[in-house]
Amino acid sequence: MASSNWTIRRRLLSAWFRDRHQFSHGRLPRLCPICNHDGVMVSVGHPARWDARCAQCGSRERHRLLWLWATEGGVNRLDGKRILHFAPEKSLRRALQGNPHYETADLHQRGVTHSVDITCLPMANQTYDVVIANHVLEHIDDDRLAMQEMVRVLVPGGIALLTVPLNPTRAETYEDPSITDPVEREAHFNAPDHRRFYGLDFADRLRQAGFEVDTFRMTPPLEVTYGLLPMEWLYIATRPV
Repeated sequence: MASSNWTIRRRLLSAWFRDRHQFSHGRLPRLCPICNHDGVMVSVGHPARWDARCAQCGSRERHRLLWLWATEGGVNRLDGKRILHFAPEKSLRRALQGNPHYETADLHQRGVTHSVDITCLPMANQTYDVVIANHVLEHIDDDRLAMQEMVRVLVPGGIALLTVPLNPTRAETYEDPSITDPVEREAHFNAPDHRRFYGLDFADRLRQAGFEVDTFRMTPPLEVTYGLLPMEWLYIATRPV
């Protein structure tokens, strides 16, 4: 408990020094479903998003949304599952590390189970029950190949839990492979290492790769309670049985 309180104080102080304006107006306490912290959330990102990061576990909006889906109804859908987690975030990694079948993967991140390219996985067919990839596919040159690889390593009935930066006012994904300069990429795709900005056809890409697709989001009042983004939802992509 003492360690947790120190973490909260440290993050609040750091947030105040980084951008004190986020505290210039009243802040609503938010509830983190991952660590159960009930209090003020702090800014994250460049430019900063206020009320985005849990001051205790460090979770962002997309991590909390995924955990709300996983624990909906009071039972953790991820318990005991064979999980492959790409670009593992600390908050989710801590929450899942008690599962002996939990594995992590990334091409560059240190300390993962598998140092691999998501478009060319060495794992055998039908190895995992669950694949997790939060804000990963927008960084991949061939995102369609990555989707196909996820289908391949999932068992029939297995699911991929996916979030991506998405503009819901666009029907089609905006991408241009000729744009390679980091400055231009940031101007076009919102980050220097992004290859595209997804539109509502993201679900179509998943279906073309072989998935059945559903989405999950909370009601607007609960989005406020848990500090979620009103323009983001979780894609649940299932490999058909």
